[in-house]
Amino acid sequence: MAKGKSIAGRLFCFLLLFIVLSIAALMLVANYMVNISIGRGAESSGNIQKTLAVSTDKEQMALESKAEALKKELHKQALSWGNEHLSEKVKITSEDNLSLNGYVFMQVQNSSFEPEHRWAVIIHGYGGRAQSFWDFARVYYEAGFNVLTPDLRAAGESDGNYIGMGWLDRRDLISWLNEILRRDESAEILVHGFSMGAATIMMASGEVDFPAAVRICVEDSGYSSDWDELADKLHQIYKLPSFPLLHAVSLFTKLKAGYSVKEADCVPQLQKNKTPMLFIHGDADDYNPFRMLDVVYNAAACEKKEKLVVHGARHVMSAYVDRNTYWHTVWAFIEANWQS
Repeated sequence: MAKGKSIAGRLFCFLLLFIVLSIAALMLVANYMVNISIGRGAESSGNIQKTLAVSTDKEQMALESKAEALKKELHKQALSWGNEHLSEKVKITSEDNLSLNGYVFMQVQNSSFEPEHRWAVIIHGYGGRAQSFWDFARVYYEAGFNVLTPDLRAAGESDGNYIGMGWLDRRDLISWLNEILRRDESAEILVHGFSMGAATIMMASGEVDFPAAVRICVEDSGYSSDWDELADKLHQIYKLPSFPLLHAVSLFTKLKAGYSVKEADCVPQLQKNKTPMLFIHGDADDYNPFRMLDVVYNAAACEKKEKLVVHGARHVMSAYVDRNTYWHTVWAFIEANWQS
């Protein structure tokens, strides 16, 4: 009898030790994943890109090669343009006391012409910085818009140790919009974001204090939620289920960055959105999967919305795969839905 109890006791201790070690290992892995995925300077974006499917279709390969070459050339030109046309670098303070950096391109003024009060705000994505999308800033500027391109928190010259995945950035975006209105009380604003920047716009659009001065939102390649995005990557790259690792990651994200993975969700925010929104996605996007387009589009409560699907475009490549259709759609949506 005593021997049986001894064996049972040992089994219990072994089981308890196994559980403790498993939890400890889970916490270590979760903490590591948080550091490499949302820590400042995280390299997850490049690592994820390397794991995604590479097309073997010759037509698709040629399309992608041409689009990448165009992107590279336009980006090079835009950096030169930006350095020549930059009006000023501006700093604001976030609601949690981070110094945020932005770049302003003001239309040239003279005594006989007062520029329109139209502004475009360009929001970069995960792993990027303001300059990443100066080719888009240039298009809006040359169409007569004043342009603001901010560095999101933990990017470029903005402060921050952790990437906000759109959730913290939604409040930063509203601070930037209020800064524009402080400078120009008659401002009418368009916001155009990419990937995480697109998610930032979608999340911000549902905030109760999202400025009415924002006339148009354009989201390009955004994800439906941080949870769905990470769950997709766990399955696609590591062949792992979301439970229990993603729950542990969410806990550490809350502890270290101040928000949980579950919070960063575009859907409930879009259900409160009233601002006209254009949704753009490439049907070959396997970074923020194409299926997410319908999720966010269907969630949007705004009366005026439209979606553009660019065939063959991978992540944030729609404007380079079919540039004419992309910008024709953007300008047509602006013309049809801009209300001063």
